[in-house]
Amino acid sequence: MLEPSRPNEPSGPDVVVGVPAEPDRMAASEAALALESGLKEAFPGRPALAVVLTGEPNGAATPEAMLAPAEGGRPPAIYTGGHTGPEAALPTLLEIAVARDAPACALLEALPRPRDAGWLRALLEPVLAGGYDLVVPSYARGRLEGVLVTGIVYPLTRALFGKRLRQPLGRELVLSSRLAQHILSETEWRTDPSLAGRDLWCVTKALAREVRIAQVFIGPRPRPAAQPPDVSDALAGVLDILFHEMQIHAHHWQRVRGSEAVATFGEEHLAEEPAAAPPTAPLVDAFALGWRDLRPIWSRVLPPQTLLALQRIPSTPPEAFRMPDAIWARVLYDFAVGWRFKALDRRQLLRSLTPIYMGWVASFVNEVGPLGPKEADERVERLCAAFEEEKPYLISRWRWPDRFNP
Repeated sequence: MLEPSRPNEPSGPDVVVGVPAEPDRMAASEAALALESGLKEAFPGRPALAVVLTGEPNGAATPEAMLAPAEGGRPPAIYTGGHTGPEAALPTLLEIAVARDAPACALLEALPRPRDAGWLRALLEPVLAGGYDLVVPSYARGRLEGVLVTGIVYPLTRALFGKRLRQPLGRELVLSSRLAQHILSETEWRTDPSLAGRDLWCVTKALAREVRIAQVFIGPRPRPAAQPPDVSDALAGVLDILFHEMQIHAHHWQRVRGSEAVATFGEEHLAEEPAAAPPTAPLVDAFALGWRDLRPIWSRVLPPQTLLALQRIPSTPPEAFRMPDAIWARVLYDFAVGWRFKALDRRQLLRSLTPIYMGWVASFVNEVGPLGPKEADERVERLCAAFEEEKPYLISRWRWPDRFNP
């Protein structure tokens, strides 16, 4: 466990904010310039540096003319740090921050931001003045927005590590100098570079170390909703890193019981959203098709009683479809065990979960669609409670898988 950062420790010369160059380097350049201006406004008198972080081999070269600001000011610095690929931003940022002895560093996406730099001050102050080691921004969300986080990432990380971090996906982070040094020293940068630095990876490392963690509500996400990627790919990518971290930190999460709130700053708001819930019939159809075609794969990881429970869920009419929370939690726990023991090709295993996930989404939409904000949050709380209550089942399967062979 890391010793907590002390708010009165001497600060390094810079606060460093990095913006990943991918997928749009011009947008990253513009964002870095805006962030540096915002840092000067939010923390007058404190040195600050905003940089573009690229995984291209020539990223440390002089920025291209296209990146120069229109008014003739200096272009932002571009760093590669010797790393390549789309996940290079995080290690490059950490290397810059550690080399400069920065008291805080932040990885932020290239998004249009409010003119008022108060949001930036709100994100950085818990580390700079409050002694926190990890701060995660939490954006306003609709009841049916971000269901992958609501249905999998949040309840699973909460049950495993005992912290109620509402949006732990990890694409944007603020880290203390202490945590930056420890993350940078992780051996997985060398032993498993395909996973190191990905979404969730840094957050789970912090959760497993029991460092001081905070979340900051900073209003609506400042961009239009992006077209979601292929559901199977997104699901497999998230579960791959989650199950990997479960395996790495099994000695820690098996000792955790229950959960507790993390320090929270700002006021949570729900985002504006359409009044009508999306139709669930296509989701239920996907679940039924999966039951027909993928049952032989599911039987490799799911015990008979779980398969029977899935079979008994009525699929007609679609608006009546309900998947019990305990069954959904056990399905994810069973797939985690199957991933650990390589019951079959891991990518194939994770992608095969998609129809069951679709069924859970249908169930969640049917239940939450008619609810107000408070009732919707209470429904998510019940889901998370079920994951915590079923955790002994996970621990038993994890320790003694032969007792539960399907």
